[in-house]
Amino acid sequence: MLPLLLLASIAADSTVYIGTRTREGRSQGIYSMRFDPSSGSLRDVQLAAETVDPSFLAIHPSRKLLFAVVASAEGMVRSFEIEPSGKLRLLNEVTTKGAGPAHVQIDRSGKWVAIANYTSGSTAVYRIEANGNLSQPVSFVQHEGKSIDPSRQAGPHAHSVNFSSDNKLLYVADLGLDEVKVYAFNAESGSLTPQPSLMTPKGGGPRHLALGKKRIYVLNEMGSSISVFEAGKLLETVSMLPAGFKASTTAAELVINAKENVLYASNRGADTIAVFRIGKTLTKIADVPVGKVPRGFVLSPDGRFLLVASQNEDTIQSYRVDPKSGNLTRVGDPVKAGSPICLRFAPQ
Repeated sequence: MLPLLLLASIAADSTVYIGTRTREGRSQGIYSMRFDPSSGSLRDVQLAAETVDPSFLAIHPSRKLLFAVVASAEGMVRSFEIEPSGKLRLLNEVTTKGAGPAHVQIDRSGKWVAIANYTSGSTAVYRIEANGNLSQPVSFVQHEGKSIDPSRQAGPHAHSVNFSSDNKLLYVADLGLDEVKVYAFNAESGSLTPQPSLMTPKGGGPRHLALGKKRIYVLNEMGSSISVFEAGKLLETVSMLPAGFKASTTAAELVINAKENVLYASNRGADTIAVFRIGKTLTKIADVPVGKVPRGFVLSPDGRFLLVASQNEDTIQSYRVDPKSGNLTRVGDPVKAGSPICLRFAPQ
């Protein structure tokens, strides 16, 4: 028998699921790994489900369900059951009614799933059935228009979906339009009703959002910047880049801490995590070097560690979060995972 202390340590570990890009030939689907919340160390990367290009994931907070978009020309979203072993069992898959889905999120009631189709520029909402399956799309909205960059903004490119904390709104960041579409969301029917949009700087390319209690932080992929909105008004747009950095780079992910006093953003190309203190304005406090092409990253549930997926380095690295400043210090050794895109903690 294992010693009781060792058993307690194993029981305290968390499971983290990893969405990847299989088209690059370095991964086979969705992986899982173990995270030690006391030390921040990572271990035991294992294939949880073989599936094509499961780039972004969402895990149900109270049911053993995981949803993944299939980032392909004929977009699909898949529902998986999380088995006691941590492996994933495919329940069903349904069309996203578009191409290149890039993001998925569960609403606050746990009854609905929304996705964003990047290539075709649209969004859809699905009901989560009692058996864990996804319904066919209940709501679907096709975006129209373009912005100023002829190569990347010749049409709409919905990049992420975000339900508001009160579950009454759905925000859809559209990189191709330089616009965050806002929809009134009906949690009884799943319907979407257009509202006034948040207009971001031209050529910036909004990608992901971080939602505070009053403010909305928008990550602009092409502009490598963050735009801050309050009550529908643009307050400021600040650069994410290290001082003097001139080479090509794009922004990837944006995460706010639970206290809403620190904001983190990843730069692909500069290969840094930018750390901002949140006050009346955003103040950069650090540029933390990380692995090549930092894509997704996530704070641990207690906020003491930040895990970074470096897509082109095939690694995931853990960083300790300073409790006062929010700055990051690398801890332990990275683990290997092919083309990691998205990291999600499974509920304990």
